Amino acid sequence: MFKTVICLSIIAMFCFAAGYPAYAQAKEMYSWTDENGVVHFSDTRPAGQEVESQAIPEGQALQGDSPYLQGDAANEPSLGQQRREEITQKNQEARANQVVNEAQCAAWQAEVDRLEPNRRVFFTNEKGETERMDDVERTNKVAQLKSQIAKNCK
Repeated sequence: MFKTVICLSIIAMFCFAAGYPAYAQAKEMYSWTDENGVVHFSDTRPAGQEVESQAIPEGQALQGDSPYLQGDAANEPSLGQQRREEITQKNQEARANQVVNEAQCAAWQAEVDRLEPNRRVFFTNEKGETERMDDVERTNKVAQLKSQIAKNCK
Protein backbone atom coordinates (compact mmCIF):
# COMPACT_ATOMS: atom_id res chain seq x y z
CA MET A 1 0.00 0.00 0.00
CA PHE A 2 2.79 2.40 0.92
CA LYS A 3 4.63 1.58 -2.32
CA THR A 4 1.46 2.24 -4.32
CA VAL A 5 1.02 5.67 -2.74
CA ILE A 6 4.64 6.54 -3.45
CA CYS A 7 4.33 5.33 -7.06
CA LEU A 8 1.12 7.31 -7.59
CA SER A 9 2.68 10.37 -6.02
CA ILE A 10 5.71 10.10 -8.27
CA ILE A 11 3.52 9.62 -11.33
CA ALA A 12 1.35 12.61 -10.37
CA MET A 13 4.38 14.82 -9.80
CA PHE A 14 5.87 13.68 -13.12
CA CYS A 15 2.63 14.50 -14.98
CA PHE A 16 2.35 17.86 -13.26
CA ALA A 17 6.02 18.68 -13.97
CA ALA A 18 5.67 17.63 -17.60
CA GLY A 19 2.53 19.73 -18.18
CA TYR A 20 3.47 22.78 -16.11
CA PRO A 21 6.22 24.24 -18.36
CA ALA A 22 3.97 24.20 -21.39
CA TYR A 23 1.22 25.89 -19.41
CA ALA A 24 3.59 28.38 -17.80
CA GLN A 25 5.26 29.34 -21.05
CA ALA A 26 2.18 29.61 -23.21
CA LYS A 27 0.50 32.99 -23.43
CA GLU A 28 -2.64 33.82 -25.29
CA MET A 29 -2.96 36.47 -27.95
CA TYR A 30 -6.41 37.62 -28.97
CA SER A 31 -7.38 39.29 -32.23
CA TRP A 32 -10.69 40.77 -33.32
CA THR A 33 -12.11 43.12 -35.89
CA ASP A 34 -14.19 46.07 -34.71
CA GLU A 35 -17.23 47.59 -36.44
CA ASN A 36 -14.96 49.89 -38.52
CA GLY A 37 -12.96 46.96 -39.91
CA VAL A 38 -9.89 47.66 -37.79
CA VAL A 39 -8.07 44.55 -36.56
CA HIS A 40 -6.97 44.71 -32.91
CA PHE A 41 -4.49 42.52 -31.04
CA SER A 42 -4.24 42.14 -27.28
CA ASP A 43 -2.94 39.79 -24.63
CA THR A 44 -6.12 40.25 -22.58
CA ARG A 45 -9.45 38.90 -23.75
CA PRO A 46 -11.84 41.78 -24.52
CA ALA A 47 -15.32 41.66 -23.07
CA GLY A 48 -18.21 41.36 -25.51
CA GLN A 49 -16.08 40.66 -28.59
CA GLU A 50 -15.86 37.59 -30.76
CA VAL A 51 -12.15 36.85 -30.75
CA GLU A 52 -9.66 34.46 -32.25
CA SER A 53 -7.04 33.24 -29.82
CA GLN A 54 -3.63 31.80 -30.42
CA ALA A 55 -1.12 30.42 -27.93
CA ILE A 56 2.21 32.21 -28.00
CA PRO A 57 5.10 30.36 -26.38
CA GLU A 58 7.62 32.47 -24.56
CA GLY A 59 10.92 32.62 -26.34
CA GLN A 60 14.19 34.26 -25.65
CA ALA A 61 14.00 37.90 -24.73
CA LEU A 62 14.94 40.19 -27.60
CA GLN A 63 18.30 41.88 -27.37
CA GLY A 64 18.87 45.48 -28.43
CA ASP A 65 16.70 48.52 -28.82
CA SER A 66 14.54 47.42 -31.72
CA PRO A 67 13.35 43.94 -32.61
CA TYR A 68 13.28 45.03 -36.26
CA LEU A 69 17.01 45.66 -36.49
CA GLN A 70 19.01 42.60 -37.36
CA GLY A 71 22.65 41.85 -37.97
CA ASP A 72 24.92 44.82 -38.60
CA ALA A 73 21.97 47.22 -38.81
CA ALA A 74 21.53 46.88 -35.04
CA ASN A 75 25.03 48.32 -34.54
CA GLU A 76 24.59 51.28 -36.89
CA PRO A 77 23.13 54.52 -35.58
CA SER A 78 19.68 55.47 -36.79
CA LEU A 79 19.16 58.30 -39.25
CA GLY A 80 17.93 60.50 -36.42
CA GLN A 81 21.02 59.75 -34.35
CA GLN A 82 23.25 60.46 -37.36
CA ARG A 83 21.50 63.80 -37.88
CA ARG A 84 21.90 64.71 -34.18
CA GLU A 85 25.61 63.88 -34.40
CA GLU A 86 25.97 66.07 -37.52
CA ILE A 87 24.20 68.97 -35.77
CA THR A 88 26.40 68.54 -32.70
CA GLN A 89 29.54 68.56 -34.85
CA LYS A 90 28.41 71.69 -36.73
CA ASN A 91 27.64 73.44 -33.43
CA GLN A 92 31.08 72.58 -32.08
CA GLU A 93 32.73 73.88 -35.26
CA ALA A 94 30.66 77.07 -35.09
CA ARG A 95 31.70 77.61 -31.46
CA ALA A 96 35.37 77.06 -32.36
CA ASN A 97 35.08 79.53 -35.26
CA GLN A 98 33.37 82.02 -32.96
CA VAL A 99 36.23 81.80 -30.46
CA VAL A 100 38.80 82.38 -33.21
CA ASN A 101 36.77 85.30 -34.59
CA GLU A 102 36.42 86.87 -31.14
CA ALA A 103 40.17 86.57 -30.59
CA GLN A 104 40.87 88.21 -33.97
CA CYS A 105 38.40 91.01 -33.22
CA ALA A 106 39.98 91.59 -29.82
CA ALA A 107 43.43 91.80 -31.42
CA TRP A 108 42.20 94.30 -34.01
CA GLN A 109 40.54 96.41 -31.31
CA ALA A 110 43.69 96.33 -29.18
CA GLU A 111 45.70 97.59 -32.16
CA VAL A 112 43.18 100.40 -32.75
CA ASP A 113 43.39 101.31 -29.05
CA ARG A 114 47.19 101.40 -29.33
CA LEU A 115 47.36 103.43 -32.56
CA GLU A 116 44.49 105.87 -32.30
CA PRO A 117 45.33 108.10 -29.31
CA ASN A 118 49.09 108.22 -29.90
CA ARG A 119 50.70 110.56 -32.34
CA ARG A 120 54.06 108.85 -32.02
CA VAL A 121 53.78 105.18 -32.89
CA PHE A 122 56.90 103.12 -33.26
CA PHE A 123 57.18 99.72 -34.92
CA THR A 124 59.90 97.28 -35.91
CA ASN A 125 60.48 96.89 -39.64
CA GLU A 126 61.57 93.76 -41.55
CA LYS A 127 65.24 94.54 -40.88
CA GLY A 128 64.61 94.64 -37.14
CA GLU A 129 65.03 98.44 -36.96
CA THR A 130 62.69 100.61 -34.93
CA GLU A 131 60.86 103.19 -37.01
CA ARG A 132 58.28 105.88 -36.34
CA MET A 133 54.95 105.56 -38.17
CA ASP A 134 53.90 108.83 -39.79
CA ASP A 135 50.43 110.28 -39.13
CA VAL A 136 48.99 109.44 -42.55
CA GLU A 137 50.08 105.81 -42.31
CA ARG A 138 48.75 105.62 -38.73
CA THR A 139 45.31 107.06 -39.63
CA ASN A 140 45.07 104.77 -42.67
CA LYS A 141 45.91 101.74 -40.50
CA VAL A 142 43.28 102.79 -37.91
CA ALA A 143 40.67 103.22 -40.66
CA GLN A 144 41.52 99.81 -42.12
CA LEU A 145 41.27 98.10 -38.73
CA LYS A 146 37.94 99.82 -37.93
CA SER A 147 36.61 98.68 -41.30
CA GLN A 148 37.62 95.07 -40.55
CA ILE A 149 36.02 95.30 -37.10
CA ALA A 150 32.79 96.70 -38.54
CA LYS A 151 32.63 93.99 -41.22
CA ASN A 152 33.67 90.94 -39.16
CA CYS A 153 32.87 91.69 -35.53
CA LYS A 154 29.66 92.22 -33.60
